Amino acid sequence: MFRSVRGLGVAFSVLVALTALSDLIMAGWVWRVHGVLEGYLDGRVGEAEFDRTLAVTDLLDLGSAVVYIAAGVVFVVWQWRIRANADLIAPDAHQHTRRWAIWGWLPIVSFWIPRRVVVDVWQVSRPRHESGRGHGEVDWWWGLFIAYQVIDRITDRMLARGESADDLATGGVMLVVVAALSVGAAASAVNVVRRITAWQSEPGFFAPPEILSPPSTGPAPVDLPRAARPIAPPADDPRWQRPE
Repeated sequence: MFRSVRGLGVAFSVLVALTALSDLIMAGWVWRVHGVLEGYLDGRVGEAEFDRTLAVTDLLDLGSAVVYIAAGVVFVVWQWRIRANADLIAPDAHQHTRRWAIWGWLPIVSFWIPRRVVVDVWQVSRPRHESGRGHGEVDWWWGLFIAYQVIDRITDRMLARGESADDLATGGVMLVVVAALSVGAAASAVNVVRRITAWQSEPGFFAPPEILSPPSTGPAPVDLPRAARPIAPPADDPRWQRPE
């Protein structure tokens, strides 16, 4: 059964935008933490202010994680829906079965299977008047997303192992790179989601008019029962003669 993905597309667009915004905020906030840490080490900042700064940092980390997870869950549900809708049109035009729309996000295989699932849906959902459009937009999104994931993990480890203000400054520079990749990946993801959602929301996506009623053949002929002819009475029958 065809199911609309408009609501999921809008929800994901909002959540992924908030994710990029939280990365930008964290990239700026880390320099605030860097200044407070230097002041604390020099004795210019008290312990109470230092603790408050760390508490705000933990709060920002938590908020960023919640928004990121929410965006990921909505995207997976959206991906499952568009894959199910694409099955109604071309169930054999996919390299992986539908369950990989979910299991494809497991570690290691998540580097290539989610992209393949979206590419297959992209090709099936693409309307005829855009048949010349390739899937470069999907590739750009996936490349930026993978780069964002890798650099973000490296930065997290650098900040967790840092022991000095210089280490925090280096992590701050890396966070700026992470934020830039996050914005690029978010913009590309919204573009891909909006395009596939629009294609699958067009009238006739599931049941094109030429399939329902081909104009060249017209409606199939139907044999209707013929009406019975009236039977005239015999001319010599006295029951049907007119009285004089």
